[in-house]
Amino acid sequence: MPEKYDLLEAALDPVLSEIKELMALKVVQVGGKSYELEFYLGGDLKANSKYSCIWCLVPSSDRWDTSKLHPSRSIEDIEACAATNEYSVKYPPLLSIDLDHVVPDELHLFLRIMDILIENLISYAVELDIRATRKQTDLLQGATLKKVQASIQSCGVSFQIWKKKEKPGELDWTSLGGAQKRKVLSLLPAQFPNILPPETCQRVAQLWKDFEETYSAISSWTPDSTVIETKVLRN
Repeated sequence: MPEKYDLLEAALDPVLSEIKELMALKVVQVGGKSYELEFYLGGDLKANSKYSCIWCLVPSSDRWDTSKLHPSRSIEDIEACAATNEYSVKYPPLLSIDLDHVVPDELHLFLRIMDILIENLISYAVELDIRATRKQTDLLQGATLKKVQASIQSCGVSFQIWKKKEKPGELDWTSLGGAQKRKVLSLLPAQFPNILPPETCQRVAQLWKDFEETYSAISSWTPDSTVIETKVLRN
């Protein structure tokens, strides 16, 4: 089924109606005991609009710059924006749940960020190899790129880099699973001194290490608030 608002609203109507009834009750009686209800919403997120963040008003052009602060959002703000079609809000939320009770899927966030980190490392290796030879020769023969492939393999995962058949001037590589990416995130930074030049090695390694600490904190059953405050909020 296409992920369209009107179709989801119609298909989920029985479920949404029951949830809304429970949200209105706030307390239910089961076996003679009272239980207070607290609702959370979780799932995948798609960032394909200018103001796609549900927690703040950061535009897509500024998402890379974590030094900037942007106005926060509330569920009431989003509902108001739906009436005026502002800040990329076209429809009112199907469920009115406070945003501090909306939990993103940390696994898919992790997988996507790791894809970007690996892609950037490969692209940088190709750039370094082109600088070294002062010409774009066979991409797969670059010394730095070979080191990247060997270093990732040394983390205990199967990993290959190859030329795209349909676009010989571009590269593709093995798609790693979650457990494999956790290994690479943990072990690969120690190999960076053998791959990257001194002027960038430390910064790249620190970026990987900071991400590992951040992900470990947010995915833990007992997250360390100190790590979240220093790594996530500071950055």
